Amino acid sequence: MNDTPATSPEDGAARARQCWCVISHPVTDEERAELAKALDYAREIGDAEALPLLLLRLTGPCPARS
Repeated sequence: MNDTPATSPEDGAARARQCWCVISHPVTDEERAELAKALDYAREIGDAEALPLLLLRLTGPCPARS
């Protein structure tokens, strides 16, 4: 069993994930902005394989969004 305490952003560590779906969904405004940049870049370079995966991150039900 892992008894390591969760870290907080104040500790300088990475923020704990809120979405535990197989394809993680953006939950915060910052995560949505990062995903928007990734989508723009994929379109810019014509990465047809990345686009469906990035779009899946925006859609579908997610317990963290409720």
